[in-house]
Amino acid sequence: MTTYRGTPVTDPVYHLGEGIIWDDREELVRWVDIGEGRVLAGQLRDGRLVATEDIGLGQTAGAVAFAEEGGLLVAAARGLATISPAGSLSFGPDLLGDRTGVRFNDGSTDIFGAFIVGTLTIGGNTGEETLLRVFPNGKIELLREGIQLSNGVSFSLDGGTIYHVDTFARTVSRHSYGFGPFDRTEPWVTVLQDLPAYPDGLTVDREGGLWVAQWGGSSVRHHAPTGELLDVVTIDAEQASCPGFVGRNLDRLAITSAQEGLTSFGDLAGAIFLVDVSVTGLPAHRWAGSTTTPYWLLPERNKK
Repeated sequence: MTTYRGTPVTDPVYHLGEGIIWDDREELVRWVDIGEGRVLAGQLRDGRLVATEDIGLGQTAGAVAFAEEGGLLVAAARGLATISPAGSLSFGPDLLGDRTGVRFNDGSTDIFGAFIVGTLTIGGNTGEETLLRVFPNGKIELLREGIQLSNGVSFSLDGGTIYHVDTFARTVSRHSYGFGPFDRTEPWVTVLQDLPAYPDGLTVDREGGLWVAQWGGSSVRHHAPTGELLDVVTIDAEQASCPGFVGRNLDRLAITSAQEGLTSFGDLAGAIFLVDVSVTGLPAHRWAGSTTTPYWLLPERNKK
C-alpha cells in the first residue's frame, strides 16, 4: 500500500466544495460549492487551480455535469437546473414532491446520458432518502430507497455497474446497471463498510478501483472492487469531500474539502488538493438533454 500526500492548489475558501470533474472539451476543472450555490470552473496553471468561472445558482448546487450539446446540468435544491452555452439559467420542476427539509445532493451522468442524483435530509437522518435516474426527456425512475444520506455516484468502465455511497450507513454498494428498467428486485451488494470515517464523494479509475473521500478522515482511500485497501491519499483538511481525476490525461487526482461542520480549524479546510497517483481516471459522461431548451421548456410538456 502507498500513502500519498495531496498538495493544496487553491486557497481554503470553499465552504462545501464538491463534485469535482474534468471537462475535456474546455480543458477545465469544474466543481460546486454546495451551500453557497456556486458552480465553478478553473484552469490548472503553474501548480495552481485558478478559478475562471463562478456562477451563482441562488440555491444549493449539489453536483454539476456537462451536456453533449454544450452547457451545464446542475443538481439544484429540489430539481435540476441548466446553464446554456450562452450562460442562460433555467430551473426545472420540483422533483421531491411533498417531502420537506430535503434537497438533492451528489449526482453523476451515466453512459447513456441520464443523470443519477440522490437526496439528503437537512440536519437529520430519516432513513428515507432516495436515488433517482432522470432521463433527458424528464422521465424519472426510482433506483434506490431507504438510504440514510445519498452521496457519491460512479460507474464502471463499461457502464454496467453503478456504485453508490450511503454516508451515514458508512457503506459503498454496487448494482448492475443498464439502459432498460432498473431491476429493484436485485439487491444492492455492499462493497465497503465500517470505514474509519464517513464516505463521501466517489470516483472509479480506469482499472476499476474505487476512490472514496473520507469526511472526517482527512483522506481519500483507494480500494479494489473487491474491497481491498490499495492506497491512501492524505490531505491537510479534515472534511475530504470528493475526488476526481483531472488533466488532459486524467492522471491527477483532485480532492475537494469543506469547512462545513467545523467550529474552528487551523488546517486548509475548504481548499482543493492535487496529487499524482499510479492510475488514470475515466472521462465524465455527458447529459444527453438540451441545456438551451431543457425538457421542462418543451412545448409538448406545457400543453394542458
